[in-house]
Amino acid sequence: MSLIETRWKCGSCGDIHEDESDAHECCQPSVSEVYICPVCGAWHRGEDAAQECCPNEGEDGDAEGCSPTAAELEAQGQMRLILDQGARP
Repeated sequence: MSLIETRWKCGSCGDIHEDESDAHECCQPSVSEVYICPVCGAWHRGEDAAQECCPNEGEDGDAEGCSPTAAELEAQGQMRLILDQGARP
């Protein structure tokens, strides 16, 4: 099983930082500790949530059953638009 990583989130812009001091210096707001899913890389407020994010990690490390990221959802939406346009007469 993969190890959960701890990162720090800028309280203003939401950027995730590997170093707590970088998060404090980012926008000078308060920061919060977040936990990174070892499979898909999504951040969570609790360690348990990060551990439960992708419970069905495949043997090759694929995130089976994992929630799609915002980038993946955006890409799927763009493909839908392209496919819809191609189907129109």
